[in-house]
Amino acid sequence: MSLSNQPQENTPVAMLWDFFGPNRVQTAEHHLIHLDEFATLKQLTPIALEVLQQEERSVVSFVLPWSLVQELRPILKPHRGQIWTKSAQE
Repeated sequence: MSLSNQPQENTPVAMLWDFFGPNRVQTAEHHLIHLDEFATLKQLTPIALEVLQQEERSVVSFVLPWSLVQELRPILKPHRGQIWTKSAQE
């Protein structure tokens, strides 16, 4: 994830995983289960944890404060990331 300007510690940042192909919905839903288990194990309270359906892909979004994203990014290895705003996800 490359963010040109470092966000503030509490800025919500979405770690995103993209899934393509005929089984993308099922694969994304399965990945979501593992992220939910990880959050429970680590006693994290995500701002959002969801699957977003787009035309050609399913996207799993795991939103946490930037300070936690920095720590967890090397462990979870998201495909990409972005500053999260609720309106951007609707």
